Amino acid sequence: MRSLLIIRDSLRSLYSEYDYIIKPVSKFVLAFLMLLLLQGRIGYYERFSSVIVIAACSAICMFLPYGGISLICGLFLIADMTEVSYAMAGFSSIMLAMIFVLYYGFRPGTGIIMALIPLTFLLKIPFVVPVILGMNIGIAAIVPGVFGILIWNLMKYFYINASELSAAGASDVIDSFADIGRGVLGDKYMLIIMFAFAVCIIVVSIISRSSMDHSWTISVIAGIAVMGILFLAADVICGQSVLWDLIGLIISFAILIVYELVIYSVDFRSTERLRFEDDDYYYFVKAVPKIKPLDEDERRD
Repeated sequence: MRSLLIIRDSLRSLYSEYDYIIKPVSKFVLAFLMLLLLQGRIGYYERFSSVIVIAACSAICMFLPYGGISLICGLFLIADMTEVSYAMAGFSSIMLAMIFVLYYGFRPGTGIIMALIPLTFLLKIPFVVPVILGMNIGIAAIVPGVFGILIWNLMKYFYINASELSAAGASDVIDSFADIGRGVLGDKYMLIIMFAFAVCIIVVSIISRSSMDHSWTISVIAGIAVMGILFLAADVICGQSVLWDLIGLIISFAILIVYELVIYSVDFRSTERLRFEDDDYYYFVKAVPKIKPLDEDERRD
């Protein structure tokens, strides 16, 4: 534990001193990784599959806000779809435009979440996202979370049905639009996953903001339990294999426990309860000290 805390404090100090370098570099690395995985999965537009092009677009993202990475990924996705099906590209363009307009009209500032969610699905660890969103953002994170799942479902539908979409002729555009709409928006599995994300975010948000001891640890366990039950239920209902979800669930739980220990490390044994008052109110405060590496050494002594 002490080693993790030392690493955390060192990284914080490093970031505070060199944030003007770390921020653009982190944007480049994140954009490069996301575009590389996207093109590796559905890279039908060969010009955009070049590492040089991906690196150049990632370099542009260094000078954009984090939400700009989502926009660049969306443009890559539309370009890939255009190579296969104009109907799929048109439908996805309309959906992405609606998502960005609705999102930035009501909940701006965390647009990168919508791009990170498809990435976590590709890495088989989507369970991490709603727990962290619930702990850090709260119930409002349901909006980008649900939109991110919808974008992932667009990608998945395109990847699975690319051969059928390419075979459809120009005269079948209207029928293709209707089929794509039913396939993407009427996907039972996607709707259950959206419900799972929303419930998990609500549960984690409520528990992690309560005053009970070990509320963050309890919220992680509760969030993973909710996600596990609902994801496995979705697998059974929709006839999908549960193996990868079980493996991803275990890995996600380990990641979240380390995250909680490092970011929300506090000493509940040293909790103090204080009372203040002014002319209008009494204030009852529960103060829990954060754990620092030095504290760990003192506790051993």
